Amino acid sequence: MRSYAREVAFCKIYAYLISGRFDGDYSQFDQKMLDEQDIQFANALVNGVIEQKSQLDSVVGEFSRSFKLSRIYRPDLAAIEMAIWEMNNLDTPVPVIINEAVSFAKKYSTEKSVSYVNGILAAYNGSRQ
Repeated sequence: MRSYAREVAFCKIYAYLISGRFDGDYSQFDQKMLDEQDIQFANALVNGVIEQKSQLDSVVGEFSRSFKLSRIYRPDLAAIEMAIWEMNNLDTPVPVIINEAVSFAKKYSTEKSVSYVNGILAAYNGSRQ
């Protein structure tokens, strides 16, 4: 299930933002909902964000004029950077990417985070066209 794999990747990216480490271990997640393709997809998202972290930080900094990168809640940053990486590197429809990122903000962050994450991603998407 791609949606669950995306959420797994989000959790791993969030953990990376907190610890600075990625162990590649997915055993703590529901294995019935993750097949090999899902794990490959999650790995692509996590590794992509880690490999392009400095570029993604620059993009987020550019579109988040009201907040310095250090002030952005880590769950919001994880959702935004993962979404931007996916927009730039995979062929997933942009509305799906933004909707998933907003749902992570709703589930894992604050009430205000929903509009913040949506606004950053909508502005970034608009700049790409």
